[in-house]
Amino acid sequence: MSAATTEIESVTFDEKKIGTEEISECFLWTEAEAQEHSRCQGGASNCGATALLNVLAALNLPQPEADAADKAVKTNLRKHNVSLSAYLAARSVAGTTGEDIVEGCALLGPESALVGRFFPFYPPRKVNLQTWLAGWLSRGCSAIATMNFQKMYGSDAWHHQMIYGVSDNGVYATNGQDVFSYEELLVGLESPSILAIRAADVLRCDPFDAECCDGIDSRWRDLAVCKQCEELKKSKEAGEQVAAHVFIPAAYTAGIAIFAPKD
Repeated sequence: MSAATTEIESVTFDEKKIGTEEISECFLWTEAEAQEHSRCQGGASNCGATALLNVLAALNLPQPEADAADKAVKTNLRKHNVSLSAYLAARSVAGTTGEDIVEGCALLGPESALVGRFFPFYPPRKVNLQTWLAGWLSRGCSAIATMNFQKMYGSDAWHHQMIYGVSDNGVYATNGQDVFSYEELLVGLESPSILAIRAADVLRCDPFDAECCDGIDSRWRDLAVCKQCEELKKSKEAGEQVAAHVFIPAAYTAGIAIFAPKD
């Protein structure tokens, strides 16, 4: 078993040094190589599968077909033309989670075998993100960040991106081709598991069975999703200003998954 594989399975989260030296810069690809070799997602909600395929490419391992990667990480799609409760339940799990990407490694076949571990970043952790990531990459590992893009940019969803480089300039990622500052990235990593649903998407659902939402599980009751939806509809019908979003539980945990080739 390689040193990287052993450390993925045994290292504690708050350990700042991987190996014996603190490293602040490491790249698996140059930016030009990342542009040439990485994939962009080819369908809705499959950024997790795309990130995993980019991990395999960066580690020079065979890549399965995109459909096989989607199946391995359990990619879930949004639902349309359904009741409110069915729509929101599907939105809460759309795509995949960092944990499911790690578990999906075991389903890719022996030629693409990886060892992975997901490290949650919420609640916030005492770790130097730059040296922590650079240390893993320097050991021959790759990484996938699971980020709350809604909190970072006001986007409509969370997002998974493969990390191929770390330097003083920031964290280099694929799909899209981004360089995140550490401060910027931590906004998306230090986030509770909550998804913001646009009011317009909520109001167009029919039937509007808001009363069924709190029965999905206790987290939905804790966020009073039923009450949020009912108050939104009442405000709309009364011609009043409506809230911009309804907040529901998200299946995703913000964090970073580390991967190494399996011996």
